[in-house]
Amino acid sequence: MKTFLTHIIVLYCVLLAISCGEDRTYEYEQKTQHNSWIRKMMVEHYLWADSITDYEPSWKSFFAKPADFLSELAKQSKHDDKWSYVEIDTLGEDAHKRGYFNHVESYGIDYILMTDPTGQTTRQMLRVITVYPGSPADRAGLLRNDFICSYNGNKLTNNNVSKLEKGVERTLEVRHIAENEEDYSLYWKDTVTVSLGHSEYVEDVAYPVNRIISVGDNLVGYLMCTRLTEGPVEEHVSSNILYRQLLDAIMMQMKAAGVDEMVLDLRLCNFGTIDMAKRLASYVVSPDALGTTFVQTFWNEVHSAQNKSIPYDTSVSNLGLNRIYILTGQYTQGAAEWLIHALQHSMGEENVILVGSATKGQNVMTSEVWHDYFVRLHPVVAYVADGAGDYEYGSIAPTIELDESAYVELYDYGEPEEILLNIAIRHILGLIGQDVSEIGENSDKTSEEEGME
Repeated sequence: MKTFLTHIIVLYCVLLAISCGEDRTYEYEQKTQHNSWIRKMMVEHYLWADSITDYEPSWKSFFAKPADFLSELAKQSKHDDKWSYVEIDTLGEDAHKRGYFNHVESYGIDYILMTDPTGQTTRQMLRVITVYPGSPADRAGLLRNDFICSYNGNKLTNNNVSKLEKGVERTLEVRHIAENEEDYSLYWKDTVTVSLGHSEYVEDVAYPVNRIISVGDNLVGYLMCTRLTEGPVEEHVSSNILYRQLLDAIMMQMKAAGVDEMVLDLRLCNFGTIDMAKRLASYVVSPDALGTTFVQTFWNEVHSAQNKSIPYDTSVSNLGLNRIYILTGQYTQGAAEWLIHALQHSMGEENVILVGSATKGQNVMTSEVWHDYFVRLHPVVAYVADGAGDYEYGSIAPTIELDESAYVELYDYGEPEEILLNIAIRHILGLIGQDVSEIGENSDKTSEEEGME
């Protein structure tokens, strides 16, 4: 028996040795090909390619997730690269999330988790900040400044708040807040039940609100922009109208109405292209800047031939403004920041009044590089500078800093009472700090807006 066991052990060892000697090169290549390709593309296209050319990742790194491998390479640049990213088709990720909202699958709301603002309880609840047009939340009747207190009878906590990002149908307990006029205390004026449908793809409407507001003797144009892309390109989008065409139509209405001032709401604008940023900027920049440089791009040494000086677009019908108001927030980044920085140079910072909070700080652009195996790489490829060549701007501070979440009421975007827009209107009238509750009584939405809501 002992001899038999000895033979079995010897045979096992021989088989193990043979298996260890098996050529598994193909298997390794299959598991590492994405990251090998990412490294090759980064060395060629990355803005800071010189910092990773001689970097040799460990063999284990090539087996990591593509996003983790890219992050390892980006860290070698020493430039705090938060902007390079990868997309993997099979995962259906959204590279342009805003807080709790994503386009790929969502209920269509963004919110903040907070403790009962009335002080009556210590319960956690969600304050709705944005409801995206056409989403399940929009169809359910949820509104900006609603407070969600529970779902399906479950109280909200840090551990289950993600249940309201996406998922199945849910029943919500929603409350509305009010302020006591005598002592300014807060109380709940009502509680309603809302039926929320299951999550789905939500189109990110590029220009969800635009209107012309009568302010004293002035006409103020208001345009909310969530993305600066040519679009639409998503397969889910039913409209064949390009966002560029919508922008042109809106601006032609502003021009025909003879607006005296313009407020661009870029607080939700977190991605886009230079071409679309240039088009929007060309409408609102002061006329004397037309023909001058909008932005410049600076690529790495290998691709320095692609460095460009991009002028404002003289083919558009400029609005003839001397100053511009821009509403900013925590999601304002990329193309929106390039536009702001360029306008500050072209018009003077004193004529580009920012209201809101500091922007994200993306002074670079990414470019899409395809791979045959479901991976899209978006490395940082160039600095985006203003007309003077300045790209060292990062996060852009507001002229008037204001946290909208600190206020009791959050009116709909585009309403003159909405706090950021209201501050811009007060500034236009020179009434900062005074009551302008009568402003906007005669304001009207444009026909274009009515068609988009």
